[in-house]
Amino acid sequence: MVEKAAKREVFADAVARADADNKPEAAKEVVKQGLSEYFLFTISGREDIKDNEPKRLVALKVAEVPLECLYKLTDRDGGQQFVKFYRFKNLKLLDARGKEKKLPAMENLGLSPLPNGMVRLFSEYTNKDLAYVGGTDTKYVPIADRVEVNVGPDRDITIHRRLKDQQTANMVVRQYKRRVDDNFVEYYDLVDYDETFFYEEEIVSGKPVDAKVELERQFDANVVLWGPDGQPKDWASTLEGAYVDLHQVPGRVERVDQNHVKYFLELKPGKKQFIGYSVTYKRHKIGSELNTERRRERL
Repeated sequence: MVEKAAKREVFADAVARADADNKPEAAKEVVKQGLSEYFLFTISGREDIKDNEPKRLVALKVAEVPLECLYKLTDRDGGQQFVKFYRFKNLKLLDARGKEKKLPAMENLGLSPLPNGMVRLFSEYTNKDLAYVGGTDTKYVPIADRVEVNVGPDRDITIHRRLKDQQTANMVVRQYKRRVDDNFVEYYDLVDYDETFFYEEEIVSGKPVDAKVELERQFDANVVLWGPDGQPKDWASTLEGAYVDLHQVPGRVERVDQNHVKYFLELKPGKKQFIGYSVTYKRHKIGSELNTERRRERL
């Protein structure tokens, strides 16, 4: 009996040593310190990096991050289909009372900028299994800035864009003589006119809940935007440009850059929403529209 007990003790000791050898290494503690406009990330312990060996260490592992789901459509990639995104901000996590949670640096956002790296999102089932949702490579993300993860096209929200009408107005033609060489001048025309396009967009959401969408449209000239905040001062200008009238859109509108405008909507489940807007191109053209024979005369 003594011999069998000794064997069992030796066997249990061997199993314990094997379990210790196979136990995953605990995550390294990362200390974050601000230094002027830079941040230092100090990793506890020692790390051996061989010649030409890449090595990655986890800097942040956060649970229960508040995510916002939104759907985007843009003319930059054709403007035919919505793409689903998840968005979160590099802010400290809050509890149910709206106060900051007291979490270690490794488990909390908003304590430092997020360095370059990979962000991965997972959803958790009731049995605690994880399903990969999507991921993205990120560059430097300042504190309070946001991260967006593209999880691919979404067919549950559809859009149909229609050109309802087109008008040309305020045409003015002036003729002048342009010198061709030392002997001749040719007749040319200065043509000013306004060309207006009226669009309607029909958007349908097949989602079971409200869906936030962002639509970005591109125009072929410098944009002057009339949004819900009121008509801009230069709306009556005669300068060339794309004068975009979105003031009846039931949501926020913004000018993204010289050629792009974005508007935001919240779609109700299963309901159609019609968005109407117009763009007037004020054009100045130099040509020989009236002088089709290219008539010339001597100086």
